[in-house]
Amino acid sequence: MKHVDVIVIGCGAAGLASAVSILEHSPGSQLLVLERASVRHRGGNTAWTSSFFRTTAEGDPSIDFVERMHSLSEGRTPSEHIDALALGCRQTIEWLSGTHDIRFVTDNTYFLTSKGPRLMPQGGGASIVEKLVQSAERLGAQFRYESKVIGLSRLDEGWEVTIDGPDGAYDVRAAHVVVAAGGFEGSPDLRKRYLGPTAEAMRTIAPGGNYNDGACIELAVDNGAARGGQYDRFHGEPTDARSTRPEALVMAYPYGIVVDSHGRRFLDEGSDSPDNTFEELAYRIWRDAHQSAYLIADSRLLDIVGIDRAILTDRPPYTASTVAGLAERIDVPVDELEWTISRFNDACTTGEFDAHSCDGLGTQGLFPPKSNWARPLTEAPFLAWPLACVITFTFGGLATDASGRVLDTAGSAVPGLYAVGESAGIYYNTYPGATSVLRALNGGRLLGSTIATAIIPTEDAAPQPLSSDRDRMSSHPA
Repeated sequence: MKHVDVIVIGCGAAGLASAVSILEHSPGSQLLVLERASVRHRGGNTAWTSSFFRTTAEGDPSIDFVERMHSLSEGRTPSEHIDALALGCRQTIEWLSGTHDIRFVTDNTYFLTSKGPRLMPQGGGASIVEKLVQSAERLGAQFRYESKVIGLSRLDEGWEVTIDGPDGAYDVRAAHVVVAAGGFEGSPDLRKRYLGPTAEAMRTIAPGGNYNDGACIELAVDNGAARGGQYDRFHGEPTDARSTRPEALVMAYPYGIVVDSHGRRFLDEGSDSPDNTFEELAYRIWRDAHQSAYLIADSRLLDIVGIDRAILTDRPPYTASTVAGLAERIDVPVDELEWTISRFNDACTTGEFDAHSCDGLGTQGLFPPKSNWARPLTEAPFLAWPLACVITFTFGGLATDASGRVLDTAGSAVPGLYAVGESAGIYYNTYPGATSVLRALNGGRLLGSTIATAIIPTEDAAPQPLSSDRDRMSSHPA
């Protein structure tokens, strides 16, 4: 195989939606999907995520969808991207469910204060990967697994892609190349370059993120592409520092206090509902607490209805009958933790505690304050979970227009080059939750019609799957 019409780099939501949509709009086209991982581990971050969508059960965007994306980016995310996503939500859901047999359900999230359930695919992101792979193969896509892109060269007409596969390096030419290989969260070197030296040791939230090394983003930039998104920010989540389990989330922090390794609070744990604050908490744990923080609570936390949804770690909390005993167990200065909790307890006001809404139960005369869910920590046993920030995905990628065409530094489209999903940088400042997988799928769906207008199918015979690929086929982890 020396020439194809389209090469899609990446086998997550963005790449698979792109591949399927392109083949639906351009039947008979030769399309090659490249995936760094093996068949068993394909799918990148998508395969590990619950894939919550910020939509109604019918697939319409939430009421605050557009305003929230604008405000959280402080106006830096281009309006055309926000509008394309908001307008395409329902069509994308209907396309996935009606044509590709992906079933959607409404379910509660791990945020107890969420305003109603969110839409998600039945079976999570893994089901998206499996169903869209089936559709892509049925439509004629060819897949190459354990294949890393190590070179990208712009030709007079199209592109030459150098691939390092199981049998060595080889080149394939294509009129169109779609970069859907995630961000650079899986590269310690690029994390260090763009986020700072302390990011080098940061873990990804799931194994799929380790394959997203940003190489294709850098190769595209070397070929004249402009950068988009905020390179020094990322989407992170607070997890149990002891656990090696993917997404060992600890989202119960609003109902206690969070202290650093010195036993001091360093932020308002109840400034807003946790779906609006968990990313900032994770970022502050990394930036301000040097990846060493603790959620401290008393026994009443475990009495909260639904609290098991907010604690996904496989490790039990540290417990002790006294604050001093708890401090010793987590190796935090006893006098400092006792002082912090005493001061917090004295600052708590009276009122009705409601874990399922912002209850206004705040502190007085305390810095930093706690704006909601501030009730004294007095009921033994006392509990502690060690917290660390893990990186989910990075914000920096390639600049694109709303149709997915990569732009150069002058704002013009780079011929034959496209970027979708996390490889396309549109996020700034703060991630608007439950939009990442949705925008990957919507962008991929839209890409089909964009590329269809430019495809002239090659006359070469359709390539056949490598026997080694078939030998490596196995069921994908749920």
